[in-house]
Amino acid sequence: MIMTKKAYVYIRVSSEEQVANYSLENQEEYCRKEAERRDYEVVKLYKEEGVSAKNINRPQLLLLLEDCRKNKNIISAVFIYKIDRISRDTFDYLAIKKRLADYGVRIISVTEPTEETPTGEFLETLLAASAKLDNATKGLRSRDGMRKRLESGWANGKADAGYINVTKNEKQIIDPDPEQFDLVKKAWNEMTTGVYSLEAIADYMNKLGIVIKIGERRNPITKQHAQRLFRNKFYCGYVVSKEFGIDKIGNHEPMISEETFYRVQSIIDKRSFTGGIKYTKLNENFPLRGHILCGACGQKMTASFSRGRGGRYPYYFCLNKKCTGSIPKDKFELLFLEKIKEIQPKKEFATLFTEMVEEKWQVRYSHLVDNQKKYDRDLEALYTVRKRIVEKNLKGIYSDEVFKEQMDLIEDRIIVNKSNNNEAHLQKIDIKIIAKFMDNFLWNLDKAWAEGSLNQRKLLTGSIFPENLIFDNGKFRTPKLSQCFETIKQFSTTPVASWVGKAIRTPNRLLHKEML
Repeated sequence: MIMTKKAYVYIRVSSEEQVANYSLENQEEYCRKEAERRDYEVVKLYKEEGVSAKNINRPQLLLLLEDCRKNKNIISAVFIYKIDRISRDTFDYLAIKKRLADYGVRIISVTEPTEETPTGEFLETLLAASAKLDNATKGLRSRDGMRKRLESGWANGKADAGYINVTKNEKQIIDPDPEQFDLVKKAWNEMTTGVYSLEAIADYMNKLGIVIKIGERRNPITKQHAQRLFRNKFYCGYVVSKEFGIDKIGNHEPMISEETFYRVQSIIDKRSFTGGIKYTKLNENFPLRGHILCGACGQKMTASFSRGRGGRYPYYFCLNKKCTGSIPKDKFELLFLEKIKEIQPKKEFATLFTEMVEEKWQVRYSHLVDNQKKYDRDLEALYTVRKRIVEKNLKGIYSDEVFKEQMDLIEDRIIVNKSNNNEAHLQKIDIKIIAKFMDNFLWNLDKAWAEGSLNQRKLLTGSIFPENLIFDNGKFRTPKLSQCFETIKQFSTTPVASWVGKAIRTPNRLLHKEML
């Protein structure tokens, strides 16, 4: 009587979509037919639904391995549809194969050669390596797709509380959840009052009926959920990825304004408005962010867009809710430009100042030219001395020992003079072009700031005002100026009548010296 061999069947798909497409049933059908053709009786089916093969920590696979150990004298084979159903990692596959072989169980792929011959084992290993390469390639493509999606302003993954994943025009996007959007927004508004801790706001959200949706499950809000939710810039319209270094305005509908978001951050951490979030002050839309202090409370003022009728509007504001409300960006920066105009020197002084710079340049340049001529003469003299030393050595006047000693001394002096000559060398430039630029710049500081790039405006702001400016009662306080601009301010207040022609004789020679 022929004994029927016994076997297990292991099938797997990596996503719920594949489950819905019945690929599990196809795998099972192929495996059962092949087992029957080889005279195997399938005694148990192991079905892994929606699980990746990136690692071996899979419930059904672990159960299969344990059952093979317990029944190693009964089970002689495990049928699979393809090698990558077991693992997409070559090392993991070979480790599983060896473990089953120790139990007297072989793996049989119904679509690939898995013969127990040297050639068959080589092909099997090659197929396992191919599966790993395919998986790595897919992973790379997936990461690239995720990065490109973020760069285009679309968030990846599961929607956060208050939003849902939907498909529009064959594109996966995130839209407001009609059931929870307004409820979560209400929780954000309550959080701005400053009376809620994370535990208290979590309880409040649960009373509102807000839940975390995971498939068909509905989980209550915990402190940890609240922590993640109220630190998430997605709610104020941004898509953020630390992995890809992306932090930009997204295409989804914001639930709250940036002002609300940063106010909540300040409330949560009670130390700074960034709330532990990596926050850059370099924002093209808000060049003064990070340079201004609130006159009422001393906190740094920030800025953001606020959504209103007809679109998004930029504002500067203090995070302290007790302070004055938001100030429109245009008005705020216009007031700043007016403050710059106050310290801007008169046009007459700016012209005089550039004349002073030109005069000083000519004096210093002449001095350097004179020094360079002196070093050239000294070098010529040293070269002459060196030539004489060589001649005396050739005539036998200097021994080789004296010659070497004298040559070392003269070469050292030549090197020193060459170094001095290089330091004295100054490239000839057209100082009139630079002077003209300074003339236009000094009495057009407001224009230079308004038309400059972000970095230029920040650099100019910092060079004029070394400390943060203070905004109080709708205007900027008189700020502390940098030493350079303070000197210019003092000098520019000197009556024009005291300036004497081209000689530039000022009533304060010390001040003149400082200027130059």
